[in-house]
Amino acid sequence: MEIKNRKLFKELIKKLTLELLDEEGLEEISTTAGVDGYSTPFAFGKMKKKKKKNLEKQTGYKFVSEAVDKKDLEQITKLIRNVVGDILRDIWLKRTAWK
Repeated sequence: MEIKNRKLFKELIKKLTLELLDEEGLEEISTTAGVDGYSTPFAFGKMKKKKKKNLEKQTGYKFVSEAVDKKDLEQITKLIRNVVGDILRDIWLKRTAWK
């Protein structure tokens, strides 16, 4: 069967589908076209004050500012330095066991 137009193509698809259903004993065929898409276009945008206040009323929760202060950043840097220093010290001490 030569595919010359849309009608012949649809007929070919129907024919092949029916053959597949008959041969395999399948009862149904599903595709990803039936699944709703995941769409959040404004998920990470800025929220207006009125909408934020309305959401706080509905949920009973308050929005929290998660900004990192200079003091917090210094503590994090100090902690990372200590951990990395400990790792390097352990590697230095155990280097002879690798040979």
